[in-house]
Amino acid sequence: ALHNLFFTDEVLADFDTNYKVLPPLRPEYDRSALVEAVKDGTIDMVTSDHTPIDIEGKKVEFDNALYGTIGLETTFQALVTVVSEKRAVQLLTAGRKRFTGEQLTIKEGEVANLTLFSGKGSIRFREIVSISKSKNNAFLNAQGKGKVYGIIANNKLVLND
Repeated sequence: ALHNLFFTDEVLADFDTNYKVLPPLRPEYDRSALVEAVKDGTIDMVTSDHTPIDIEGKKVEFDNALYGTIGLETTFQALVTVVSEKRAVQLLTAGRKRFTGEQLTIKEGEVANLTLFSGKGSIRFREIVSISKSKNNAFLNAQGKGKVYGIIANNKLVLND
């Protein structure tokens, strides 16, 4: 599953710079403890450290590579491998209220910025699927659950191919 990849130190064996991230990847017992904490509510908010790195910062020896990975396009798919769609949305949106005090609502006639997704099916995350200008992603070639298929932003509908 997608979540297994991101928290497993085994992926570092080939020194792929896509996995050079901060905080660093952890062993399986840490990954499984984090998953349990999300499931039991100990962790009540999830976010992505979306840190795109240009090709020059990643296509070098591991020691010289910059830390970072894109994450906005894969966070939902990783999260719905361990919790329901509804819970994933709660976890991913909890930070806004906590840090801004704002609770967003959807009302007729108001501008909406929405992510369109489905928790059904699965997707293999490939570089060609990514719409980010940066292509460094720790989830490349991983199988994820569900799919983000578009957004509504600034009164425009944008669908992924």
